[in-house]
Amino acid sequence: MTGSPRPEFEASDQQLDGSYRPPAGTPAEASGPAEPVGHAEPIGHTEPAAGSRWPGSLRRPRILAAAAVVVAAACGAAWALGGDEQSGPARFTTLPEPCLLVPGTTLERHVPGSGPPVAGESDTSETERYASCEWAEPLPGAAGDETAAHQLTVAVRLHLDGVAPAKSEYEGAWTGARHLSGTSRSASGSLHAEAPALVDIGDEAFTSYTTLTGPLGRSGTATTTVRLRNAVITVRFRETTTPPGKDASPKGGASRAPDEDAARAGAEEAAEGVADALANCKDCLSD
Repeated sequence: MTGSPRPEFEASDQQLDGSYRPPAGTPAEASGPAEPVGHAEPIGHTEPAAGSRWPGSLRRPRILAAAAVVVAAACGAAWALGGDEQSGPARFTTLPEPCLLVPGTTLERHVPGSGPPVAGESDTSETERYASCEWAEPLPGAAGDETAAHQLTVAVRLHLDGVAPAKSEYEGAWTGARHLSGTSRSASGSLHAEAPALVDIGDEAFTSYTTLTGPLGRSGTATTTVRLRNAVITVRFRETTTPPGKDASPKGGASRAPDEDAARAGAEEAAEGVADALANCKDCLSD
């Protein structure tokens, strides 16, 4: 009995120690001056900026990483939620509308050509709350021009039984990202996964990056996974590049590699925005 050849796998030559690095920042000219620490505004709706396509995003203060570390140390890692993470009673029991969790400025910066957000899978049970949302740019497919499109997906899962199952989910994602690290090749293409790196968002977080190369082009996906008390946030930001043929249909062959730095920045900025929104949603907490 014969079958298709098994894919070849090459282990990554990167260190798998989860070397810490700060979240990918945005360009200085795009981010503007930092907001004063401690200037917290109640969660609500932003006033739409002139020409903004995303007026419905929830308002949240931007928590600077350095200040968050100081506050966490002074308050026993409470992360602005009241009480110690282990013994404190506060936990998330309610999810806001997931399509309103990402700041409008983040959407304008990373998925400017997206259509309206599309609510994804949702689930409610005695032990979990889960919801997701997606923003996607279409591939224009203009003849003679390489096309690129971006997709942002946000998912939040609340573990109603407490912090322990959320930690278990996060650790499972971390272990899976480490084991995936390396390159797998087959006749149809290759998948390269870089070692995950820790980032300073929420209580614990990491970002991983994969590149898929196939006959229709390349796609690069940055995935940021965050645990904030009993919530696990998963953000995926994907860029797909497609070299079209003369008739505007995709053709085989190499295309340029997706921009890894931009993908990491998009995933981490969105994840930080979602974490900030949850941290400041007092109606989402229960004693």
